[in-house]
Amino acid sequence: MRDSKISVMIADDEENIRAGLKCIMDWEDLGFSVRYEAENGEEALNIISLDAPEVVVMDINMPRVQGIEVIKKAREAGYMGRFIILSGYSDFKYAQSAIKYGVTNYLTKPVDEDELQKTLEDIGKSLSLERVRKGQLQTIRIKARDAVIKEMLRSEKLGLSKDELREMNLLYDKYQVVVYETYHTDREKPEYKLPELLSAFIDEEDFESCIINERGVILLKGKVVISKFAKFLEHYDRRLIQEDSPLDSIFLTYGRTVEDPSDVRISFDDAQRLCDRRFFCDMGVHKMGYESLKELGKSSITMSRDMLRDYTQKTIGFMQAGSIERVLETLNEMKSLLCACSENSTAIRIYMTDMILQIKSQISRTYPDSRDLFAENSEIIDFLETRFYLYEIFDYIHSIALMIVQKVRNRQGAKSTMQDVQSYVDHNYFRNLTLEEVAPLFGYNSVYFGKVFSKETGISFNAYVNQKRIDEAKKLLVSENIKIYDIAERVGFSDVDYFSRKFRSIEGMSPADYRRKNRIHVFKSW
Repeated sequence: MRDSKISVMIADDEENIRAGLKCIMDWEDLGFSVRYEAENGEEALNIISLDAPEVVVMDINMPRVQGIEVIKKAREAGYMGRFIILSGYSDFKYAQSAIKYGVTNYLTKPVDEDELQKTLEDIGKSLSLERVRKGQLQTIRIKARDAVIKEMLRSEKLGLSKDELREMNLLYDKYQVVVYETYHTDREKPEYKLPELLSAFIDEEDFESCIINERGVILLKGKVVISKFAKFLEHYDRRLIQEDSPLDSIFLTYGRTVEDPSDVRISFDDAQRLCDRRFFCDMGVHKMGYESLKELGKSSITMSRDMLRDYTQKTIGFMQAGSIERVLETLNEMKSLLCACSENSTAIRIYMTDMILQIKSQISRTYPDSRDLFAENSEIIDFLETRFYLYEIFDYIHSIALMIVQKVRNRQGAKSTMQDVQSYVDHNYFRNLTLEEVAPLFGYNSVYFGKVFSKETGISFNAYVNQKRIDEAKKLLVSENIKIYDIAERVGFSDVDYFSRKFRSIEGMSPADYRRKNRIHVFKSW
């Protein structure tokens, strides 16, 4: 910690006078510290040039270099400290030549203790105020510089000229912006700061750093520094980053290089956009560069609710069929689509939350003993909201899918594959089920599947599906006041006329007649 005492040098060719000056005052109590002594003008000038004590108490008559000459040379070299001149001459005119060098403190020998104390107290007050002002000015300069840097990063038009930027050491031939965050979701891992790592490759004065929107931002200044940064990036490409390496703790993105200070924001926007896409990176990816933006710009894919529903139902279907291979194939296809789409991470998290909750709902209804495989809804939502990466969400779904498939394959009461097929139809009859769609779920080709199903169940696959649909339609006709064409659609018939024909062929009457007849029976039973 820096000593807050005001540093003092006593310069006199007589040792006893130097010792006397040190003893007659309680320097420490007054806020001063006598750190230097000089016995001639040459030695005094050397101490001033090297250590710049804040106060110099000096005899005006010094060997080798006279006191007035010491003051003159010190001022010419830029020394701004205070001088207290001591002289055996009672005539003040002798010391007037020092006034033009800013010396206003003159004491005659022998030194009066009270007079010296008063002089030191005045100097102490003056220097204390000066220190405060310098600290305030330095704070203002730091804040102003930080504001200018942030303006360069975010504004199209800068409020400073190139001369002003040069004065602030911010005018260079090239610029590049780097944005960084912590890599790990595990907050207990040590957090390294990118500026600390860069300082091993780049001098600290060659880059600026600040925090914007809770992300670290680095502004690289000059083509030489940008070239050094490229060499730094090679450490990510040479080999797999070890878990205990400082490089493993950081995820960074970098924008394009620009030449004009007013274009720095373009490089910053590049890095920000890439950081926003971090969610879609694969495991182990620690950096993204502006080159990746070309691929992002080509994508016009959007994830619709219909697409989400289709992938959800396909995934559930393969789970119910006990085919983990097809489940993973479907999920990987969906993940690739999401990575290429233009949706942001928030929208994707909402999609995936809906998907997982839908899987939980349907699987739990079909297989009540599988409910313990799922977390509470609030826990699922919290987990998805706190994931940094999409692959973490899909790993979570993979693990659930594996447990469900194992449950389906081993559950009691499943005597044959065809019973699994019947269970699948019973829970998906409202979909457009065809042999071509269902057969692969259970590892069959469609032609052979149809023959096996008929043999094992005594009814064709299509007939079984239609019977299930009619059975469900009968329940709706009696229990709910729903229009017939809506009932047809609910149970999986897109054509109400076809539904009516199928209903008549199985039940021997039209859906309307069935409703009237059975509602009369229900009414009489009341």
